[in-house]
Amino acid sequence: MNLLPVALSILMLTTVSAAAQESDDFKPSGKFFGLLFSNYHTSFTGGENNSAFEVTRSYFGYDYSFSKEISSRIMYDGTTEVINGKTIYSGYLRNAYLQYDNRKFMIRGGLIGAEQISMMDKIWGYRFITKPPIDYSGMIQVADLGVMTKIYAGELLELDLSITNGRGFKDIAANGTYRLSAGFTLTPVDNILVRGFYDMMGPSGSMQRTASITAAWMGPKFNAGAEYFRQDNASMTDGRDYSGISLFAKIPLAEKVSLFARYDHISSVIMDGDEDPWNQNRDGSYIFAGIDFSPVRNVRISPNFTGYLPTAGGNDNVSTIGLNIEAKF
Repeated sequence: MNLLPVALSILMLTTVSAAAQESDDFKPSGKFFGLLFSNYHTSFTGGENNSAFEVTRSYFGYDYSFSKEISSRIMYDGTTEVINGKTIYSGYLRNAYLQYDNRKFMIRGGLIGAEQISMMDKIWGYRFITKPPIDYSGMIQVADLGVMTKIYAGELLELDLSITNGRGFKDIAANGTYRLSAGFTLTPVDNILVRGFYDMMGPSGSMQRTASITAAWMGPKFNAGAEYFRQDNASMTDGRDYSGISLFAKIPLAEKVSLFARYDHISSVIMDGDEDPWNQNRDGSYIFAGIDFSPVRNVRISPNFTGYLPTAGGNDNVSTIGLNIEAKF
């Protein structure tokens, strides 16, 4: 296992060197890109309400193509996080990688994004409202240091495999543990997509295992789908298991207006010696619904509702009414 990242790194360098010959008509070039998530919301819980303006995420980066097959990306991510009970802005290097892609085979190495989360973002399509449940539940790190490869097995199937440190892009300390992830994306017929994912990390006795299966209809008149996801031995702790389901739909109302909704439910087990589920503060049902309006290209505005109904009897329901904005270039 320790030799596999080294072997894949050598393979990437060999592939890049072999692909260095390029036709005379190609001109190396690059472009800047950026994105902004902002909102105004009012939350109601326990008989009280709280209102605020937020910029929950902004990133800025640069893509550069050295040749038709070889490219690189660097991206800086500014986001919000809770530290010692306070919500503050933090900045991180989110992506920094070199990639070879000839549309039959792709290999990417460095600080890379998780392919599973990228695929779920595409299927769901409303990250500026909320993340996919396998992301916000903490089962998968959105980006990490490592190597990822993808094989395009015809027009119907894509296979992906990655080896990463397993601790995310904020923790780069070496501890000798790797995370092995594998997935497939199948489009058996037009408008139907099936995504499967599995990963594992840690020693065999308390190995953390994560799995997900998603089926979606991506048609011109409506999108709908369902996902089941689970993680066993979370944080490599034996018996610390939890799982969830997600149901989502999108219906176009006009050329630039759509109605969307999603329902998530997450539950965790009661570990030996405990009386309550180990993750009960996050267990429960999550509801998202709203209208998506795009007045111009790359700008989206969404009045929406978010609800959280906890499983634990002592926790309060949370309802949020918001106006979210996405802008990108």
